[in-house]
Amino acid sequence: MLLTLPDDMSYFYFETKKITIMINYPERKEFYQSYVVHTKRLAIAFLLLGLVGIFLPAFWGMTVSVFVGWLLFFLGLYTGFVTYKLQPKSVLGWLKALLLVVVGLLMVLNPFAGASALAVLIAVYLFVDAVLSFTLAFTLKPAVNKAWAVLNGLISTILGVIFLAYAPNPLASSWLLGLYVGINLLFDSLMLFQLSKGADKIVVGEMIA
Repeated sequence: MLLTLPDDMSYFYFETKKITIMINYPERKEFYQSYVVHTKRLAIAFLLLGLVGIFLPAFWGMTVSVFVGWLLFFLGLYTGFVTYKLQPKSVLGWLKALLLVVVGLLMVLNPFAGASALAVLIAVYLFVDAVLSFTLAFTLKPAVNKAWAVLNGLISTILGVIFLAYAPNPLASSWLLGLYVGINLLFDSLMLFQLSKGADKIVVGEMIA
């Protein structure tokens, strides 16, 4: 059975739909415009921080080390507070809190040593990433291009060896850490610029439509 709306009802339906679109569209447009603005600001901030890491790697490496040190210190204090509230007789809980506080303070007071420790951790991470990349490359079907997975594994392996080799040297570790963080922030800024460009195209396309 085919149902049809009277002419006046059909007119009312289409006018209502048109009004709804006109009401919702400004909010959608405002969201994308706000997204573009904030994403570009964040990209510029990441770009500036990345350039600092690239041109002043030792300074940036020590800054990262001190930041991580303070993070561990306050995490240790919070762990001690939680242990006091929930398990005041837990030896492991108090030991974990104490270790976090001590390691955090050591990294803050001696950022070069902290940079060496972070260099070892980054080397371990890169080796794990390399193993996962090679595993992915060998488990992919022959039809799938494995080159990117293999390339990522090789790059991670080389970087892991470099970080591990220079870990005993605090100054070199700090320099490598700052450079590594700076390059990562630089690529993050490029990614954010591309995202803002894509959102900007959506806004322009909808304004034309």
